[in-house]
Amino acid sequence: MSGCRELAADVGANVSALEVGADLEIGGITIRAIHTPGHTPDHKAYLLGEGGRHRALFSGGAVMLGAIARTDLFGPHLAVHLALEALSTLQVRLRGLPDDIAVFPTHGGGSFCGTGGRSGHETTLGQERKTNPFFLTTEVMPFLARALNQHRYPTYYRDMGAINRGGATLIGKSVPPLAALTADEVARMMDDGAAVVDVRIGRDYDRGHIPGSYNVGIDGPVSAWVGWLIARGRPLILVGGGDKELHKAQRQLLRIGYDTIAGGLDGGIEAWQSSGREVSTFETIDVEDMAQWVLSAEPMTVVDTRDEHEWVAGHVPGAVHMYVPDVPLRADEIPRDAPVAVHCASGYRAGIAASLLEQAGLKRIIHVNGEYSDWDRLHLAESVPS
Repeated sequence: MSGCRELAADVGANVSALEVGADLEIGGITIRAIHTPGHTPDHKAYLLGEGGRHRALFSGGAVMLGAIARTDLFGPHLAVHLALEALSTLQVRLRGLPDDIAVFPTHGGGSFCGTGGRSGHETTLGQERKTNPFFLTTEVMPFLARALNQHRYPTYYRDMGAINRGGATLIGKSVPPLAALTADEVARMMDDGAAVVDVRIGRDYDRGHIPGSYNVGIDGPVSAWVGWLIARGRPLILVGGGDKELHKAQRQLLRIGYDTIAGGLDGGIEAWQSSGREVSTFETIDVEDMAQWVLSAEPMTVVDTRDEHEWVAGHVPGAVHMYVPDVPLRADEIPRDAPVAVHCASGYRAGIAASLLEQAGLKRIIHVNGEYSDWDRLHLAESVPS
């Protein structure tokens, strides 16, 4: 969500809209709002001038390092129109700016809002004009193909505009105190429909967890996956390895408008175990173990939870492709008469998917916690012909 109201509340400032073409004078510096549609219909970038020269462009998503921000987040009905606007922004609206102007994007490489790109915090317009594939793709149809052939994005994105317009709950400098819940309280709330989100890393979750919980480790984007898999408004209970993990997860969730956090399990999984309640475990193997199992021809179903682009580039022969968000809808497709080995590119998404498969009733679930590149190194992958 937008941090504008948080910043204003923190410093006691008034928030005023800066209309396109308007200037804001601060000492000897001028900041001008310019219309750069593409990521959104009314997207603005901010041009900083000093001494009669353009010094910097705060580009938002109009220009990223090696990419642009996505044009399809408003839905398919606007995706093509916004992609054409993005092309016009790059080739026409920014044309008069010099190559040496510094560019500071809002989004970084790896963001769900982006179209790829590289990591870093700043670039120059000249560097992007020379190397950014979106600047270099000037024809309409190739540009549309590049802009619209993107990975899927979390479903909670569709709610962000309305939440920002309505005014999200202010977080403040520190997150609100998290209620300490007993195991009895957690069990009762689960019976009433609450979702348990266990934010410990995958290996700790595999050693013992609450049956039916979600494994969304704090070592990854908790908010993105919770926002994708759990409906906004559903009560959430956090389980972690300590207060630091819980508060970090709580802040991430509040930042996307998930403010129905009932509390955290006091004492963690050990308290659940001490209460005498059932604890589930997953077997954990690495990629080489999975390779030996597959080559031995012993019964096993391999479930690949990477996205479509990764799958097409190469995958385990005979694997079932099931991207993480699809697991709850497609779990019945997986045979239940053999162990199920779940993998992704690193083990993180596989951990999420393993917890979803357990919720669907599968029993012998094996979490492949390792790099898919190890499979490539063994030269065992097969590709889907293009």
